[in-house]
Amino acid sequence: MKLLFVIPSITNYFTFLEDLIDALKDRGHEVHLATSRKHIARISEYRRTIDCVVHDIDFPRAIDPFKHLAASNKVNQLVQDIKPDIVNIHFSAALFTSTLRKGNSWPVSTGTIHGLGSPLISGWRKFMISKAEKWSTKRVDEVFVLTLDDRDYLNKMVDNATVHVLESFGMGCDLERFDPDKTKPETVASLRKELGISEDDFVYIFIGRQTNFKGFDKVVKAFFKAQETHPNSKLILVGEKDRIHPTSLGSKWEKALKANDSIIKVGWRENVQDYLAISDLNVFPSEREGLPVNLMESLAMGVPVLTVNSRGCRDVVRHDVDGVVINDTGIEAISTAMCKLQDDPTKMEVLRKNALAGRSRFDRKHFVKEQFKIFERLVGKPV
Repeated sequence: MKLLFVIPSITNYFTFLEDLIDALKDRGHEVHLATSRKHIARISEYRRTIDCVVHDIDFPRAIDPFKHLAASNKVNQLVQDIKPDIVNIHFSAALFTSTLRKGNSWPVSTGTIHGLGSPLISGWRKFMISKAEKWSTKRVDEVFVLTLDDRDYLNKMVDNATVHVLESFGMGCDLERFDPDKTKPETVASLRKELGISEDDFVYIFIGRQTNFKGFDKVVKAFFKAQETHPNSKLILVGEKDRIHPTSLGSKWEKALKANDSIIKVGWRENVQDYLAISDLNVFPSEREGLPVNLMESLAMGVPVLTVNSRGCRDVVRHDVDGVVINDTGIEAISTAMCKLQDDPTKMEVLRKNALAGRSRFDRKHFVKEQFKIFERLVGKPV
């Protein structure tokens, strides 16, 4: 079988698609990948070889009609040239761009939307993105989403669309890598020493792009407030600023962040499991997610999560089981919840044990197996 995957950035390949493509290659299938080789942030990780044919196409991340059309022309031409059995497009923006110039000769095609944008924004952008998402949903044979919220929204807004929810907890995560039993004690001790973290410190962690819609600014401000009463606290920031989305911190807070020795910026790291191994609580008040992989990775490592009642986050984190889900997204509420958990080691231990007990549901192997079944059903060929 010949497959063409379309994703906006090469970062996406390393963060969720690599395992699926490797599994397909192991079975002798020909795999092509259309993507931009530009990372979504300042990233120096991921130097290993990509084991498929890569076609460099610059997918725009902003509203630029000419760039969208140029990218769409290249995708359409690529389909004509390589003649794949199936085209699998990821993310709503890439789905819109790719199908702008979709030809009648395309094979069966699918779109996997990692979180619709239009239900969670307002104003003119909501109108524009809503139109694009609805239109592009009709341009492929089937659409897959990660949550019931997105399925219900599309079924309501788009007539005759074939929309499914992935049964595999989205893309899942690599449980073999995110396994606390495989973390070497000497690695933990060395990293603590390197970062200046003592055994008595309570360690918060934020993982992801440092954008306002992921709650990065709220985490920083909430930490400052919590630190007033809990000086033995540390905050690890894993990730980098996004190229197009703001942090919304402002210069005053940016300066304060840089001056605070208890806030440790480590940049984008692939060995996230090592940083989770020295963390006590993942704080992630994101208001715009699909199914956040970083929360799956955190729970798989036995690190409880403090998050908010938003799409995706509430689907991964079970309130008062393996984390805490709060309705109030304000700085005061987040800081209060942080301190309350820090002051309750008994509850933290219960959350940790429950997280480890439920980690198997996040296994990325479920995603790979489900994709095999989908491809077989749509193409009529064994995978």
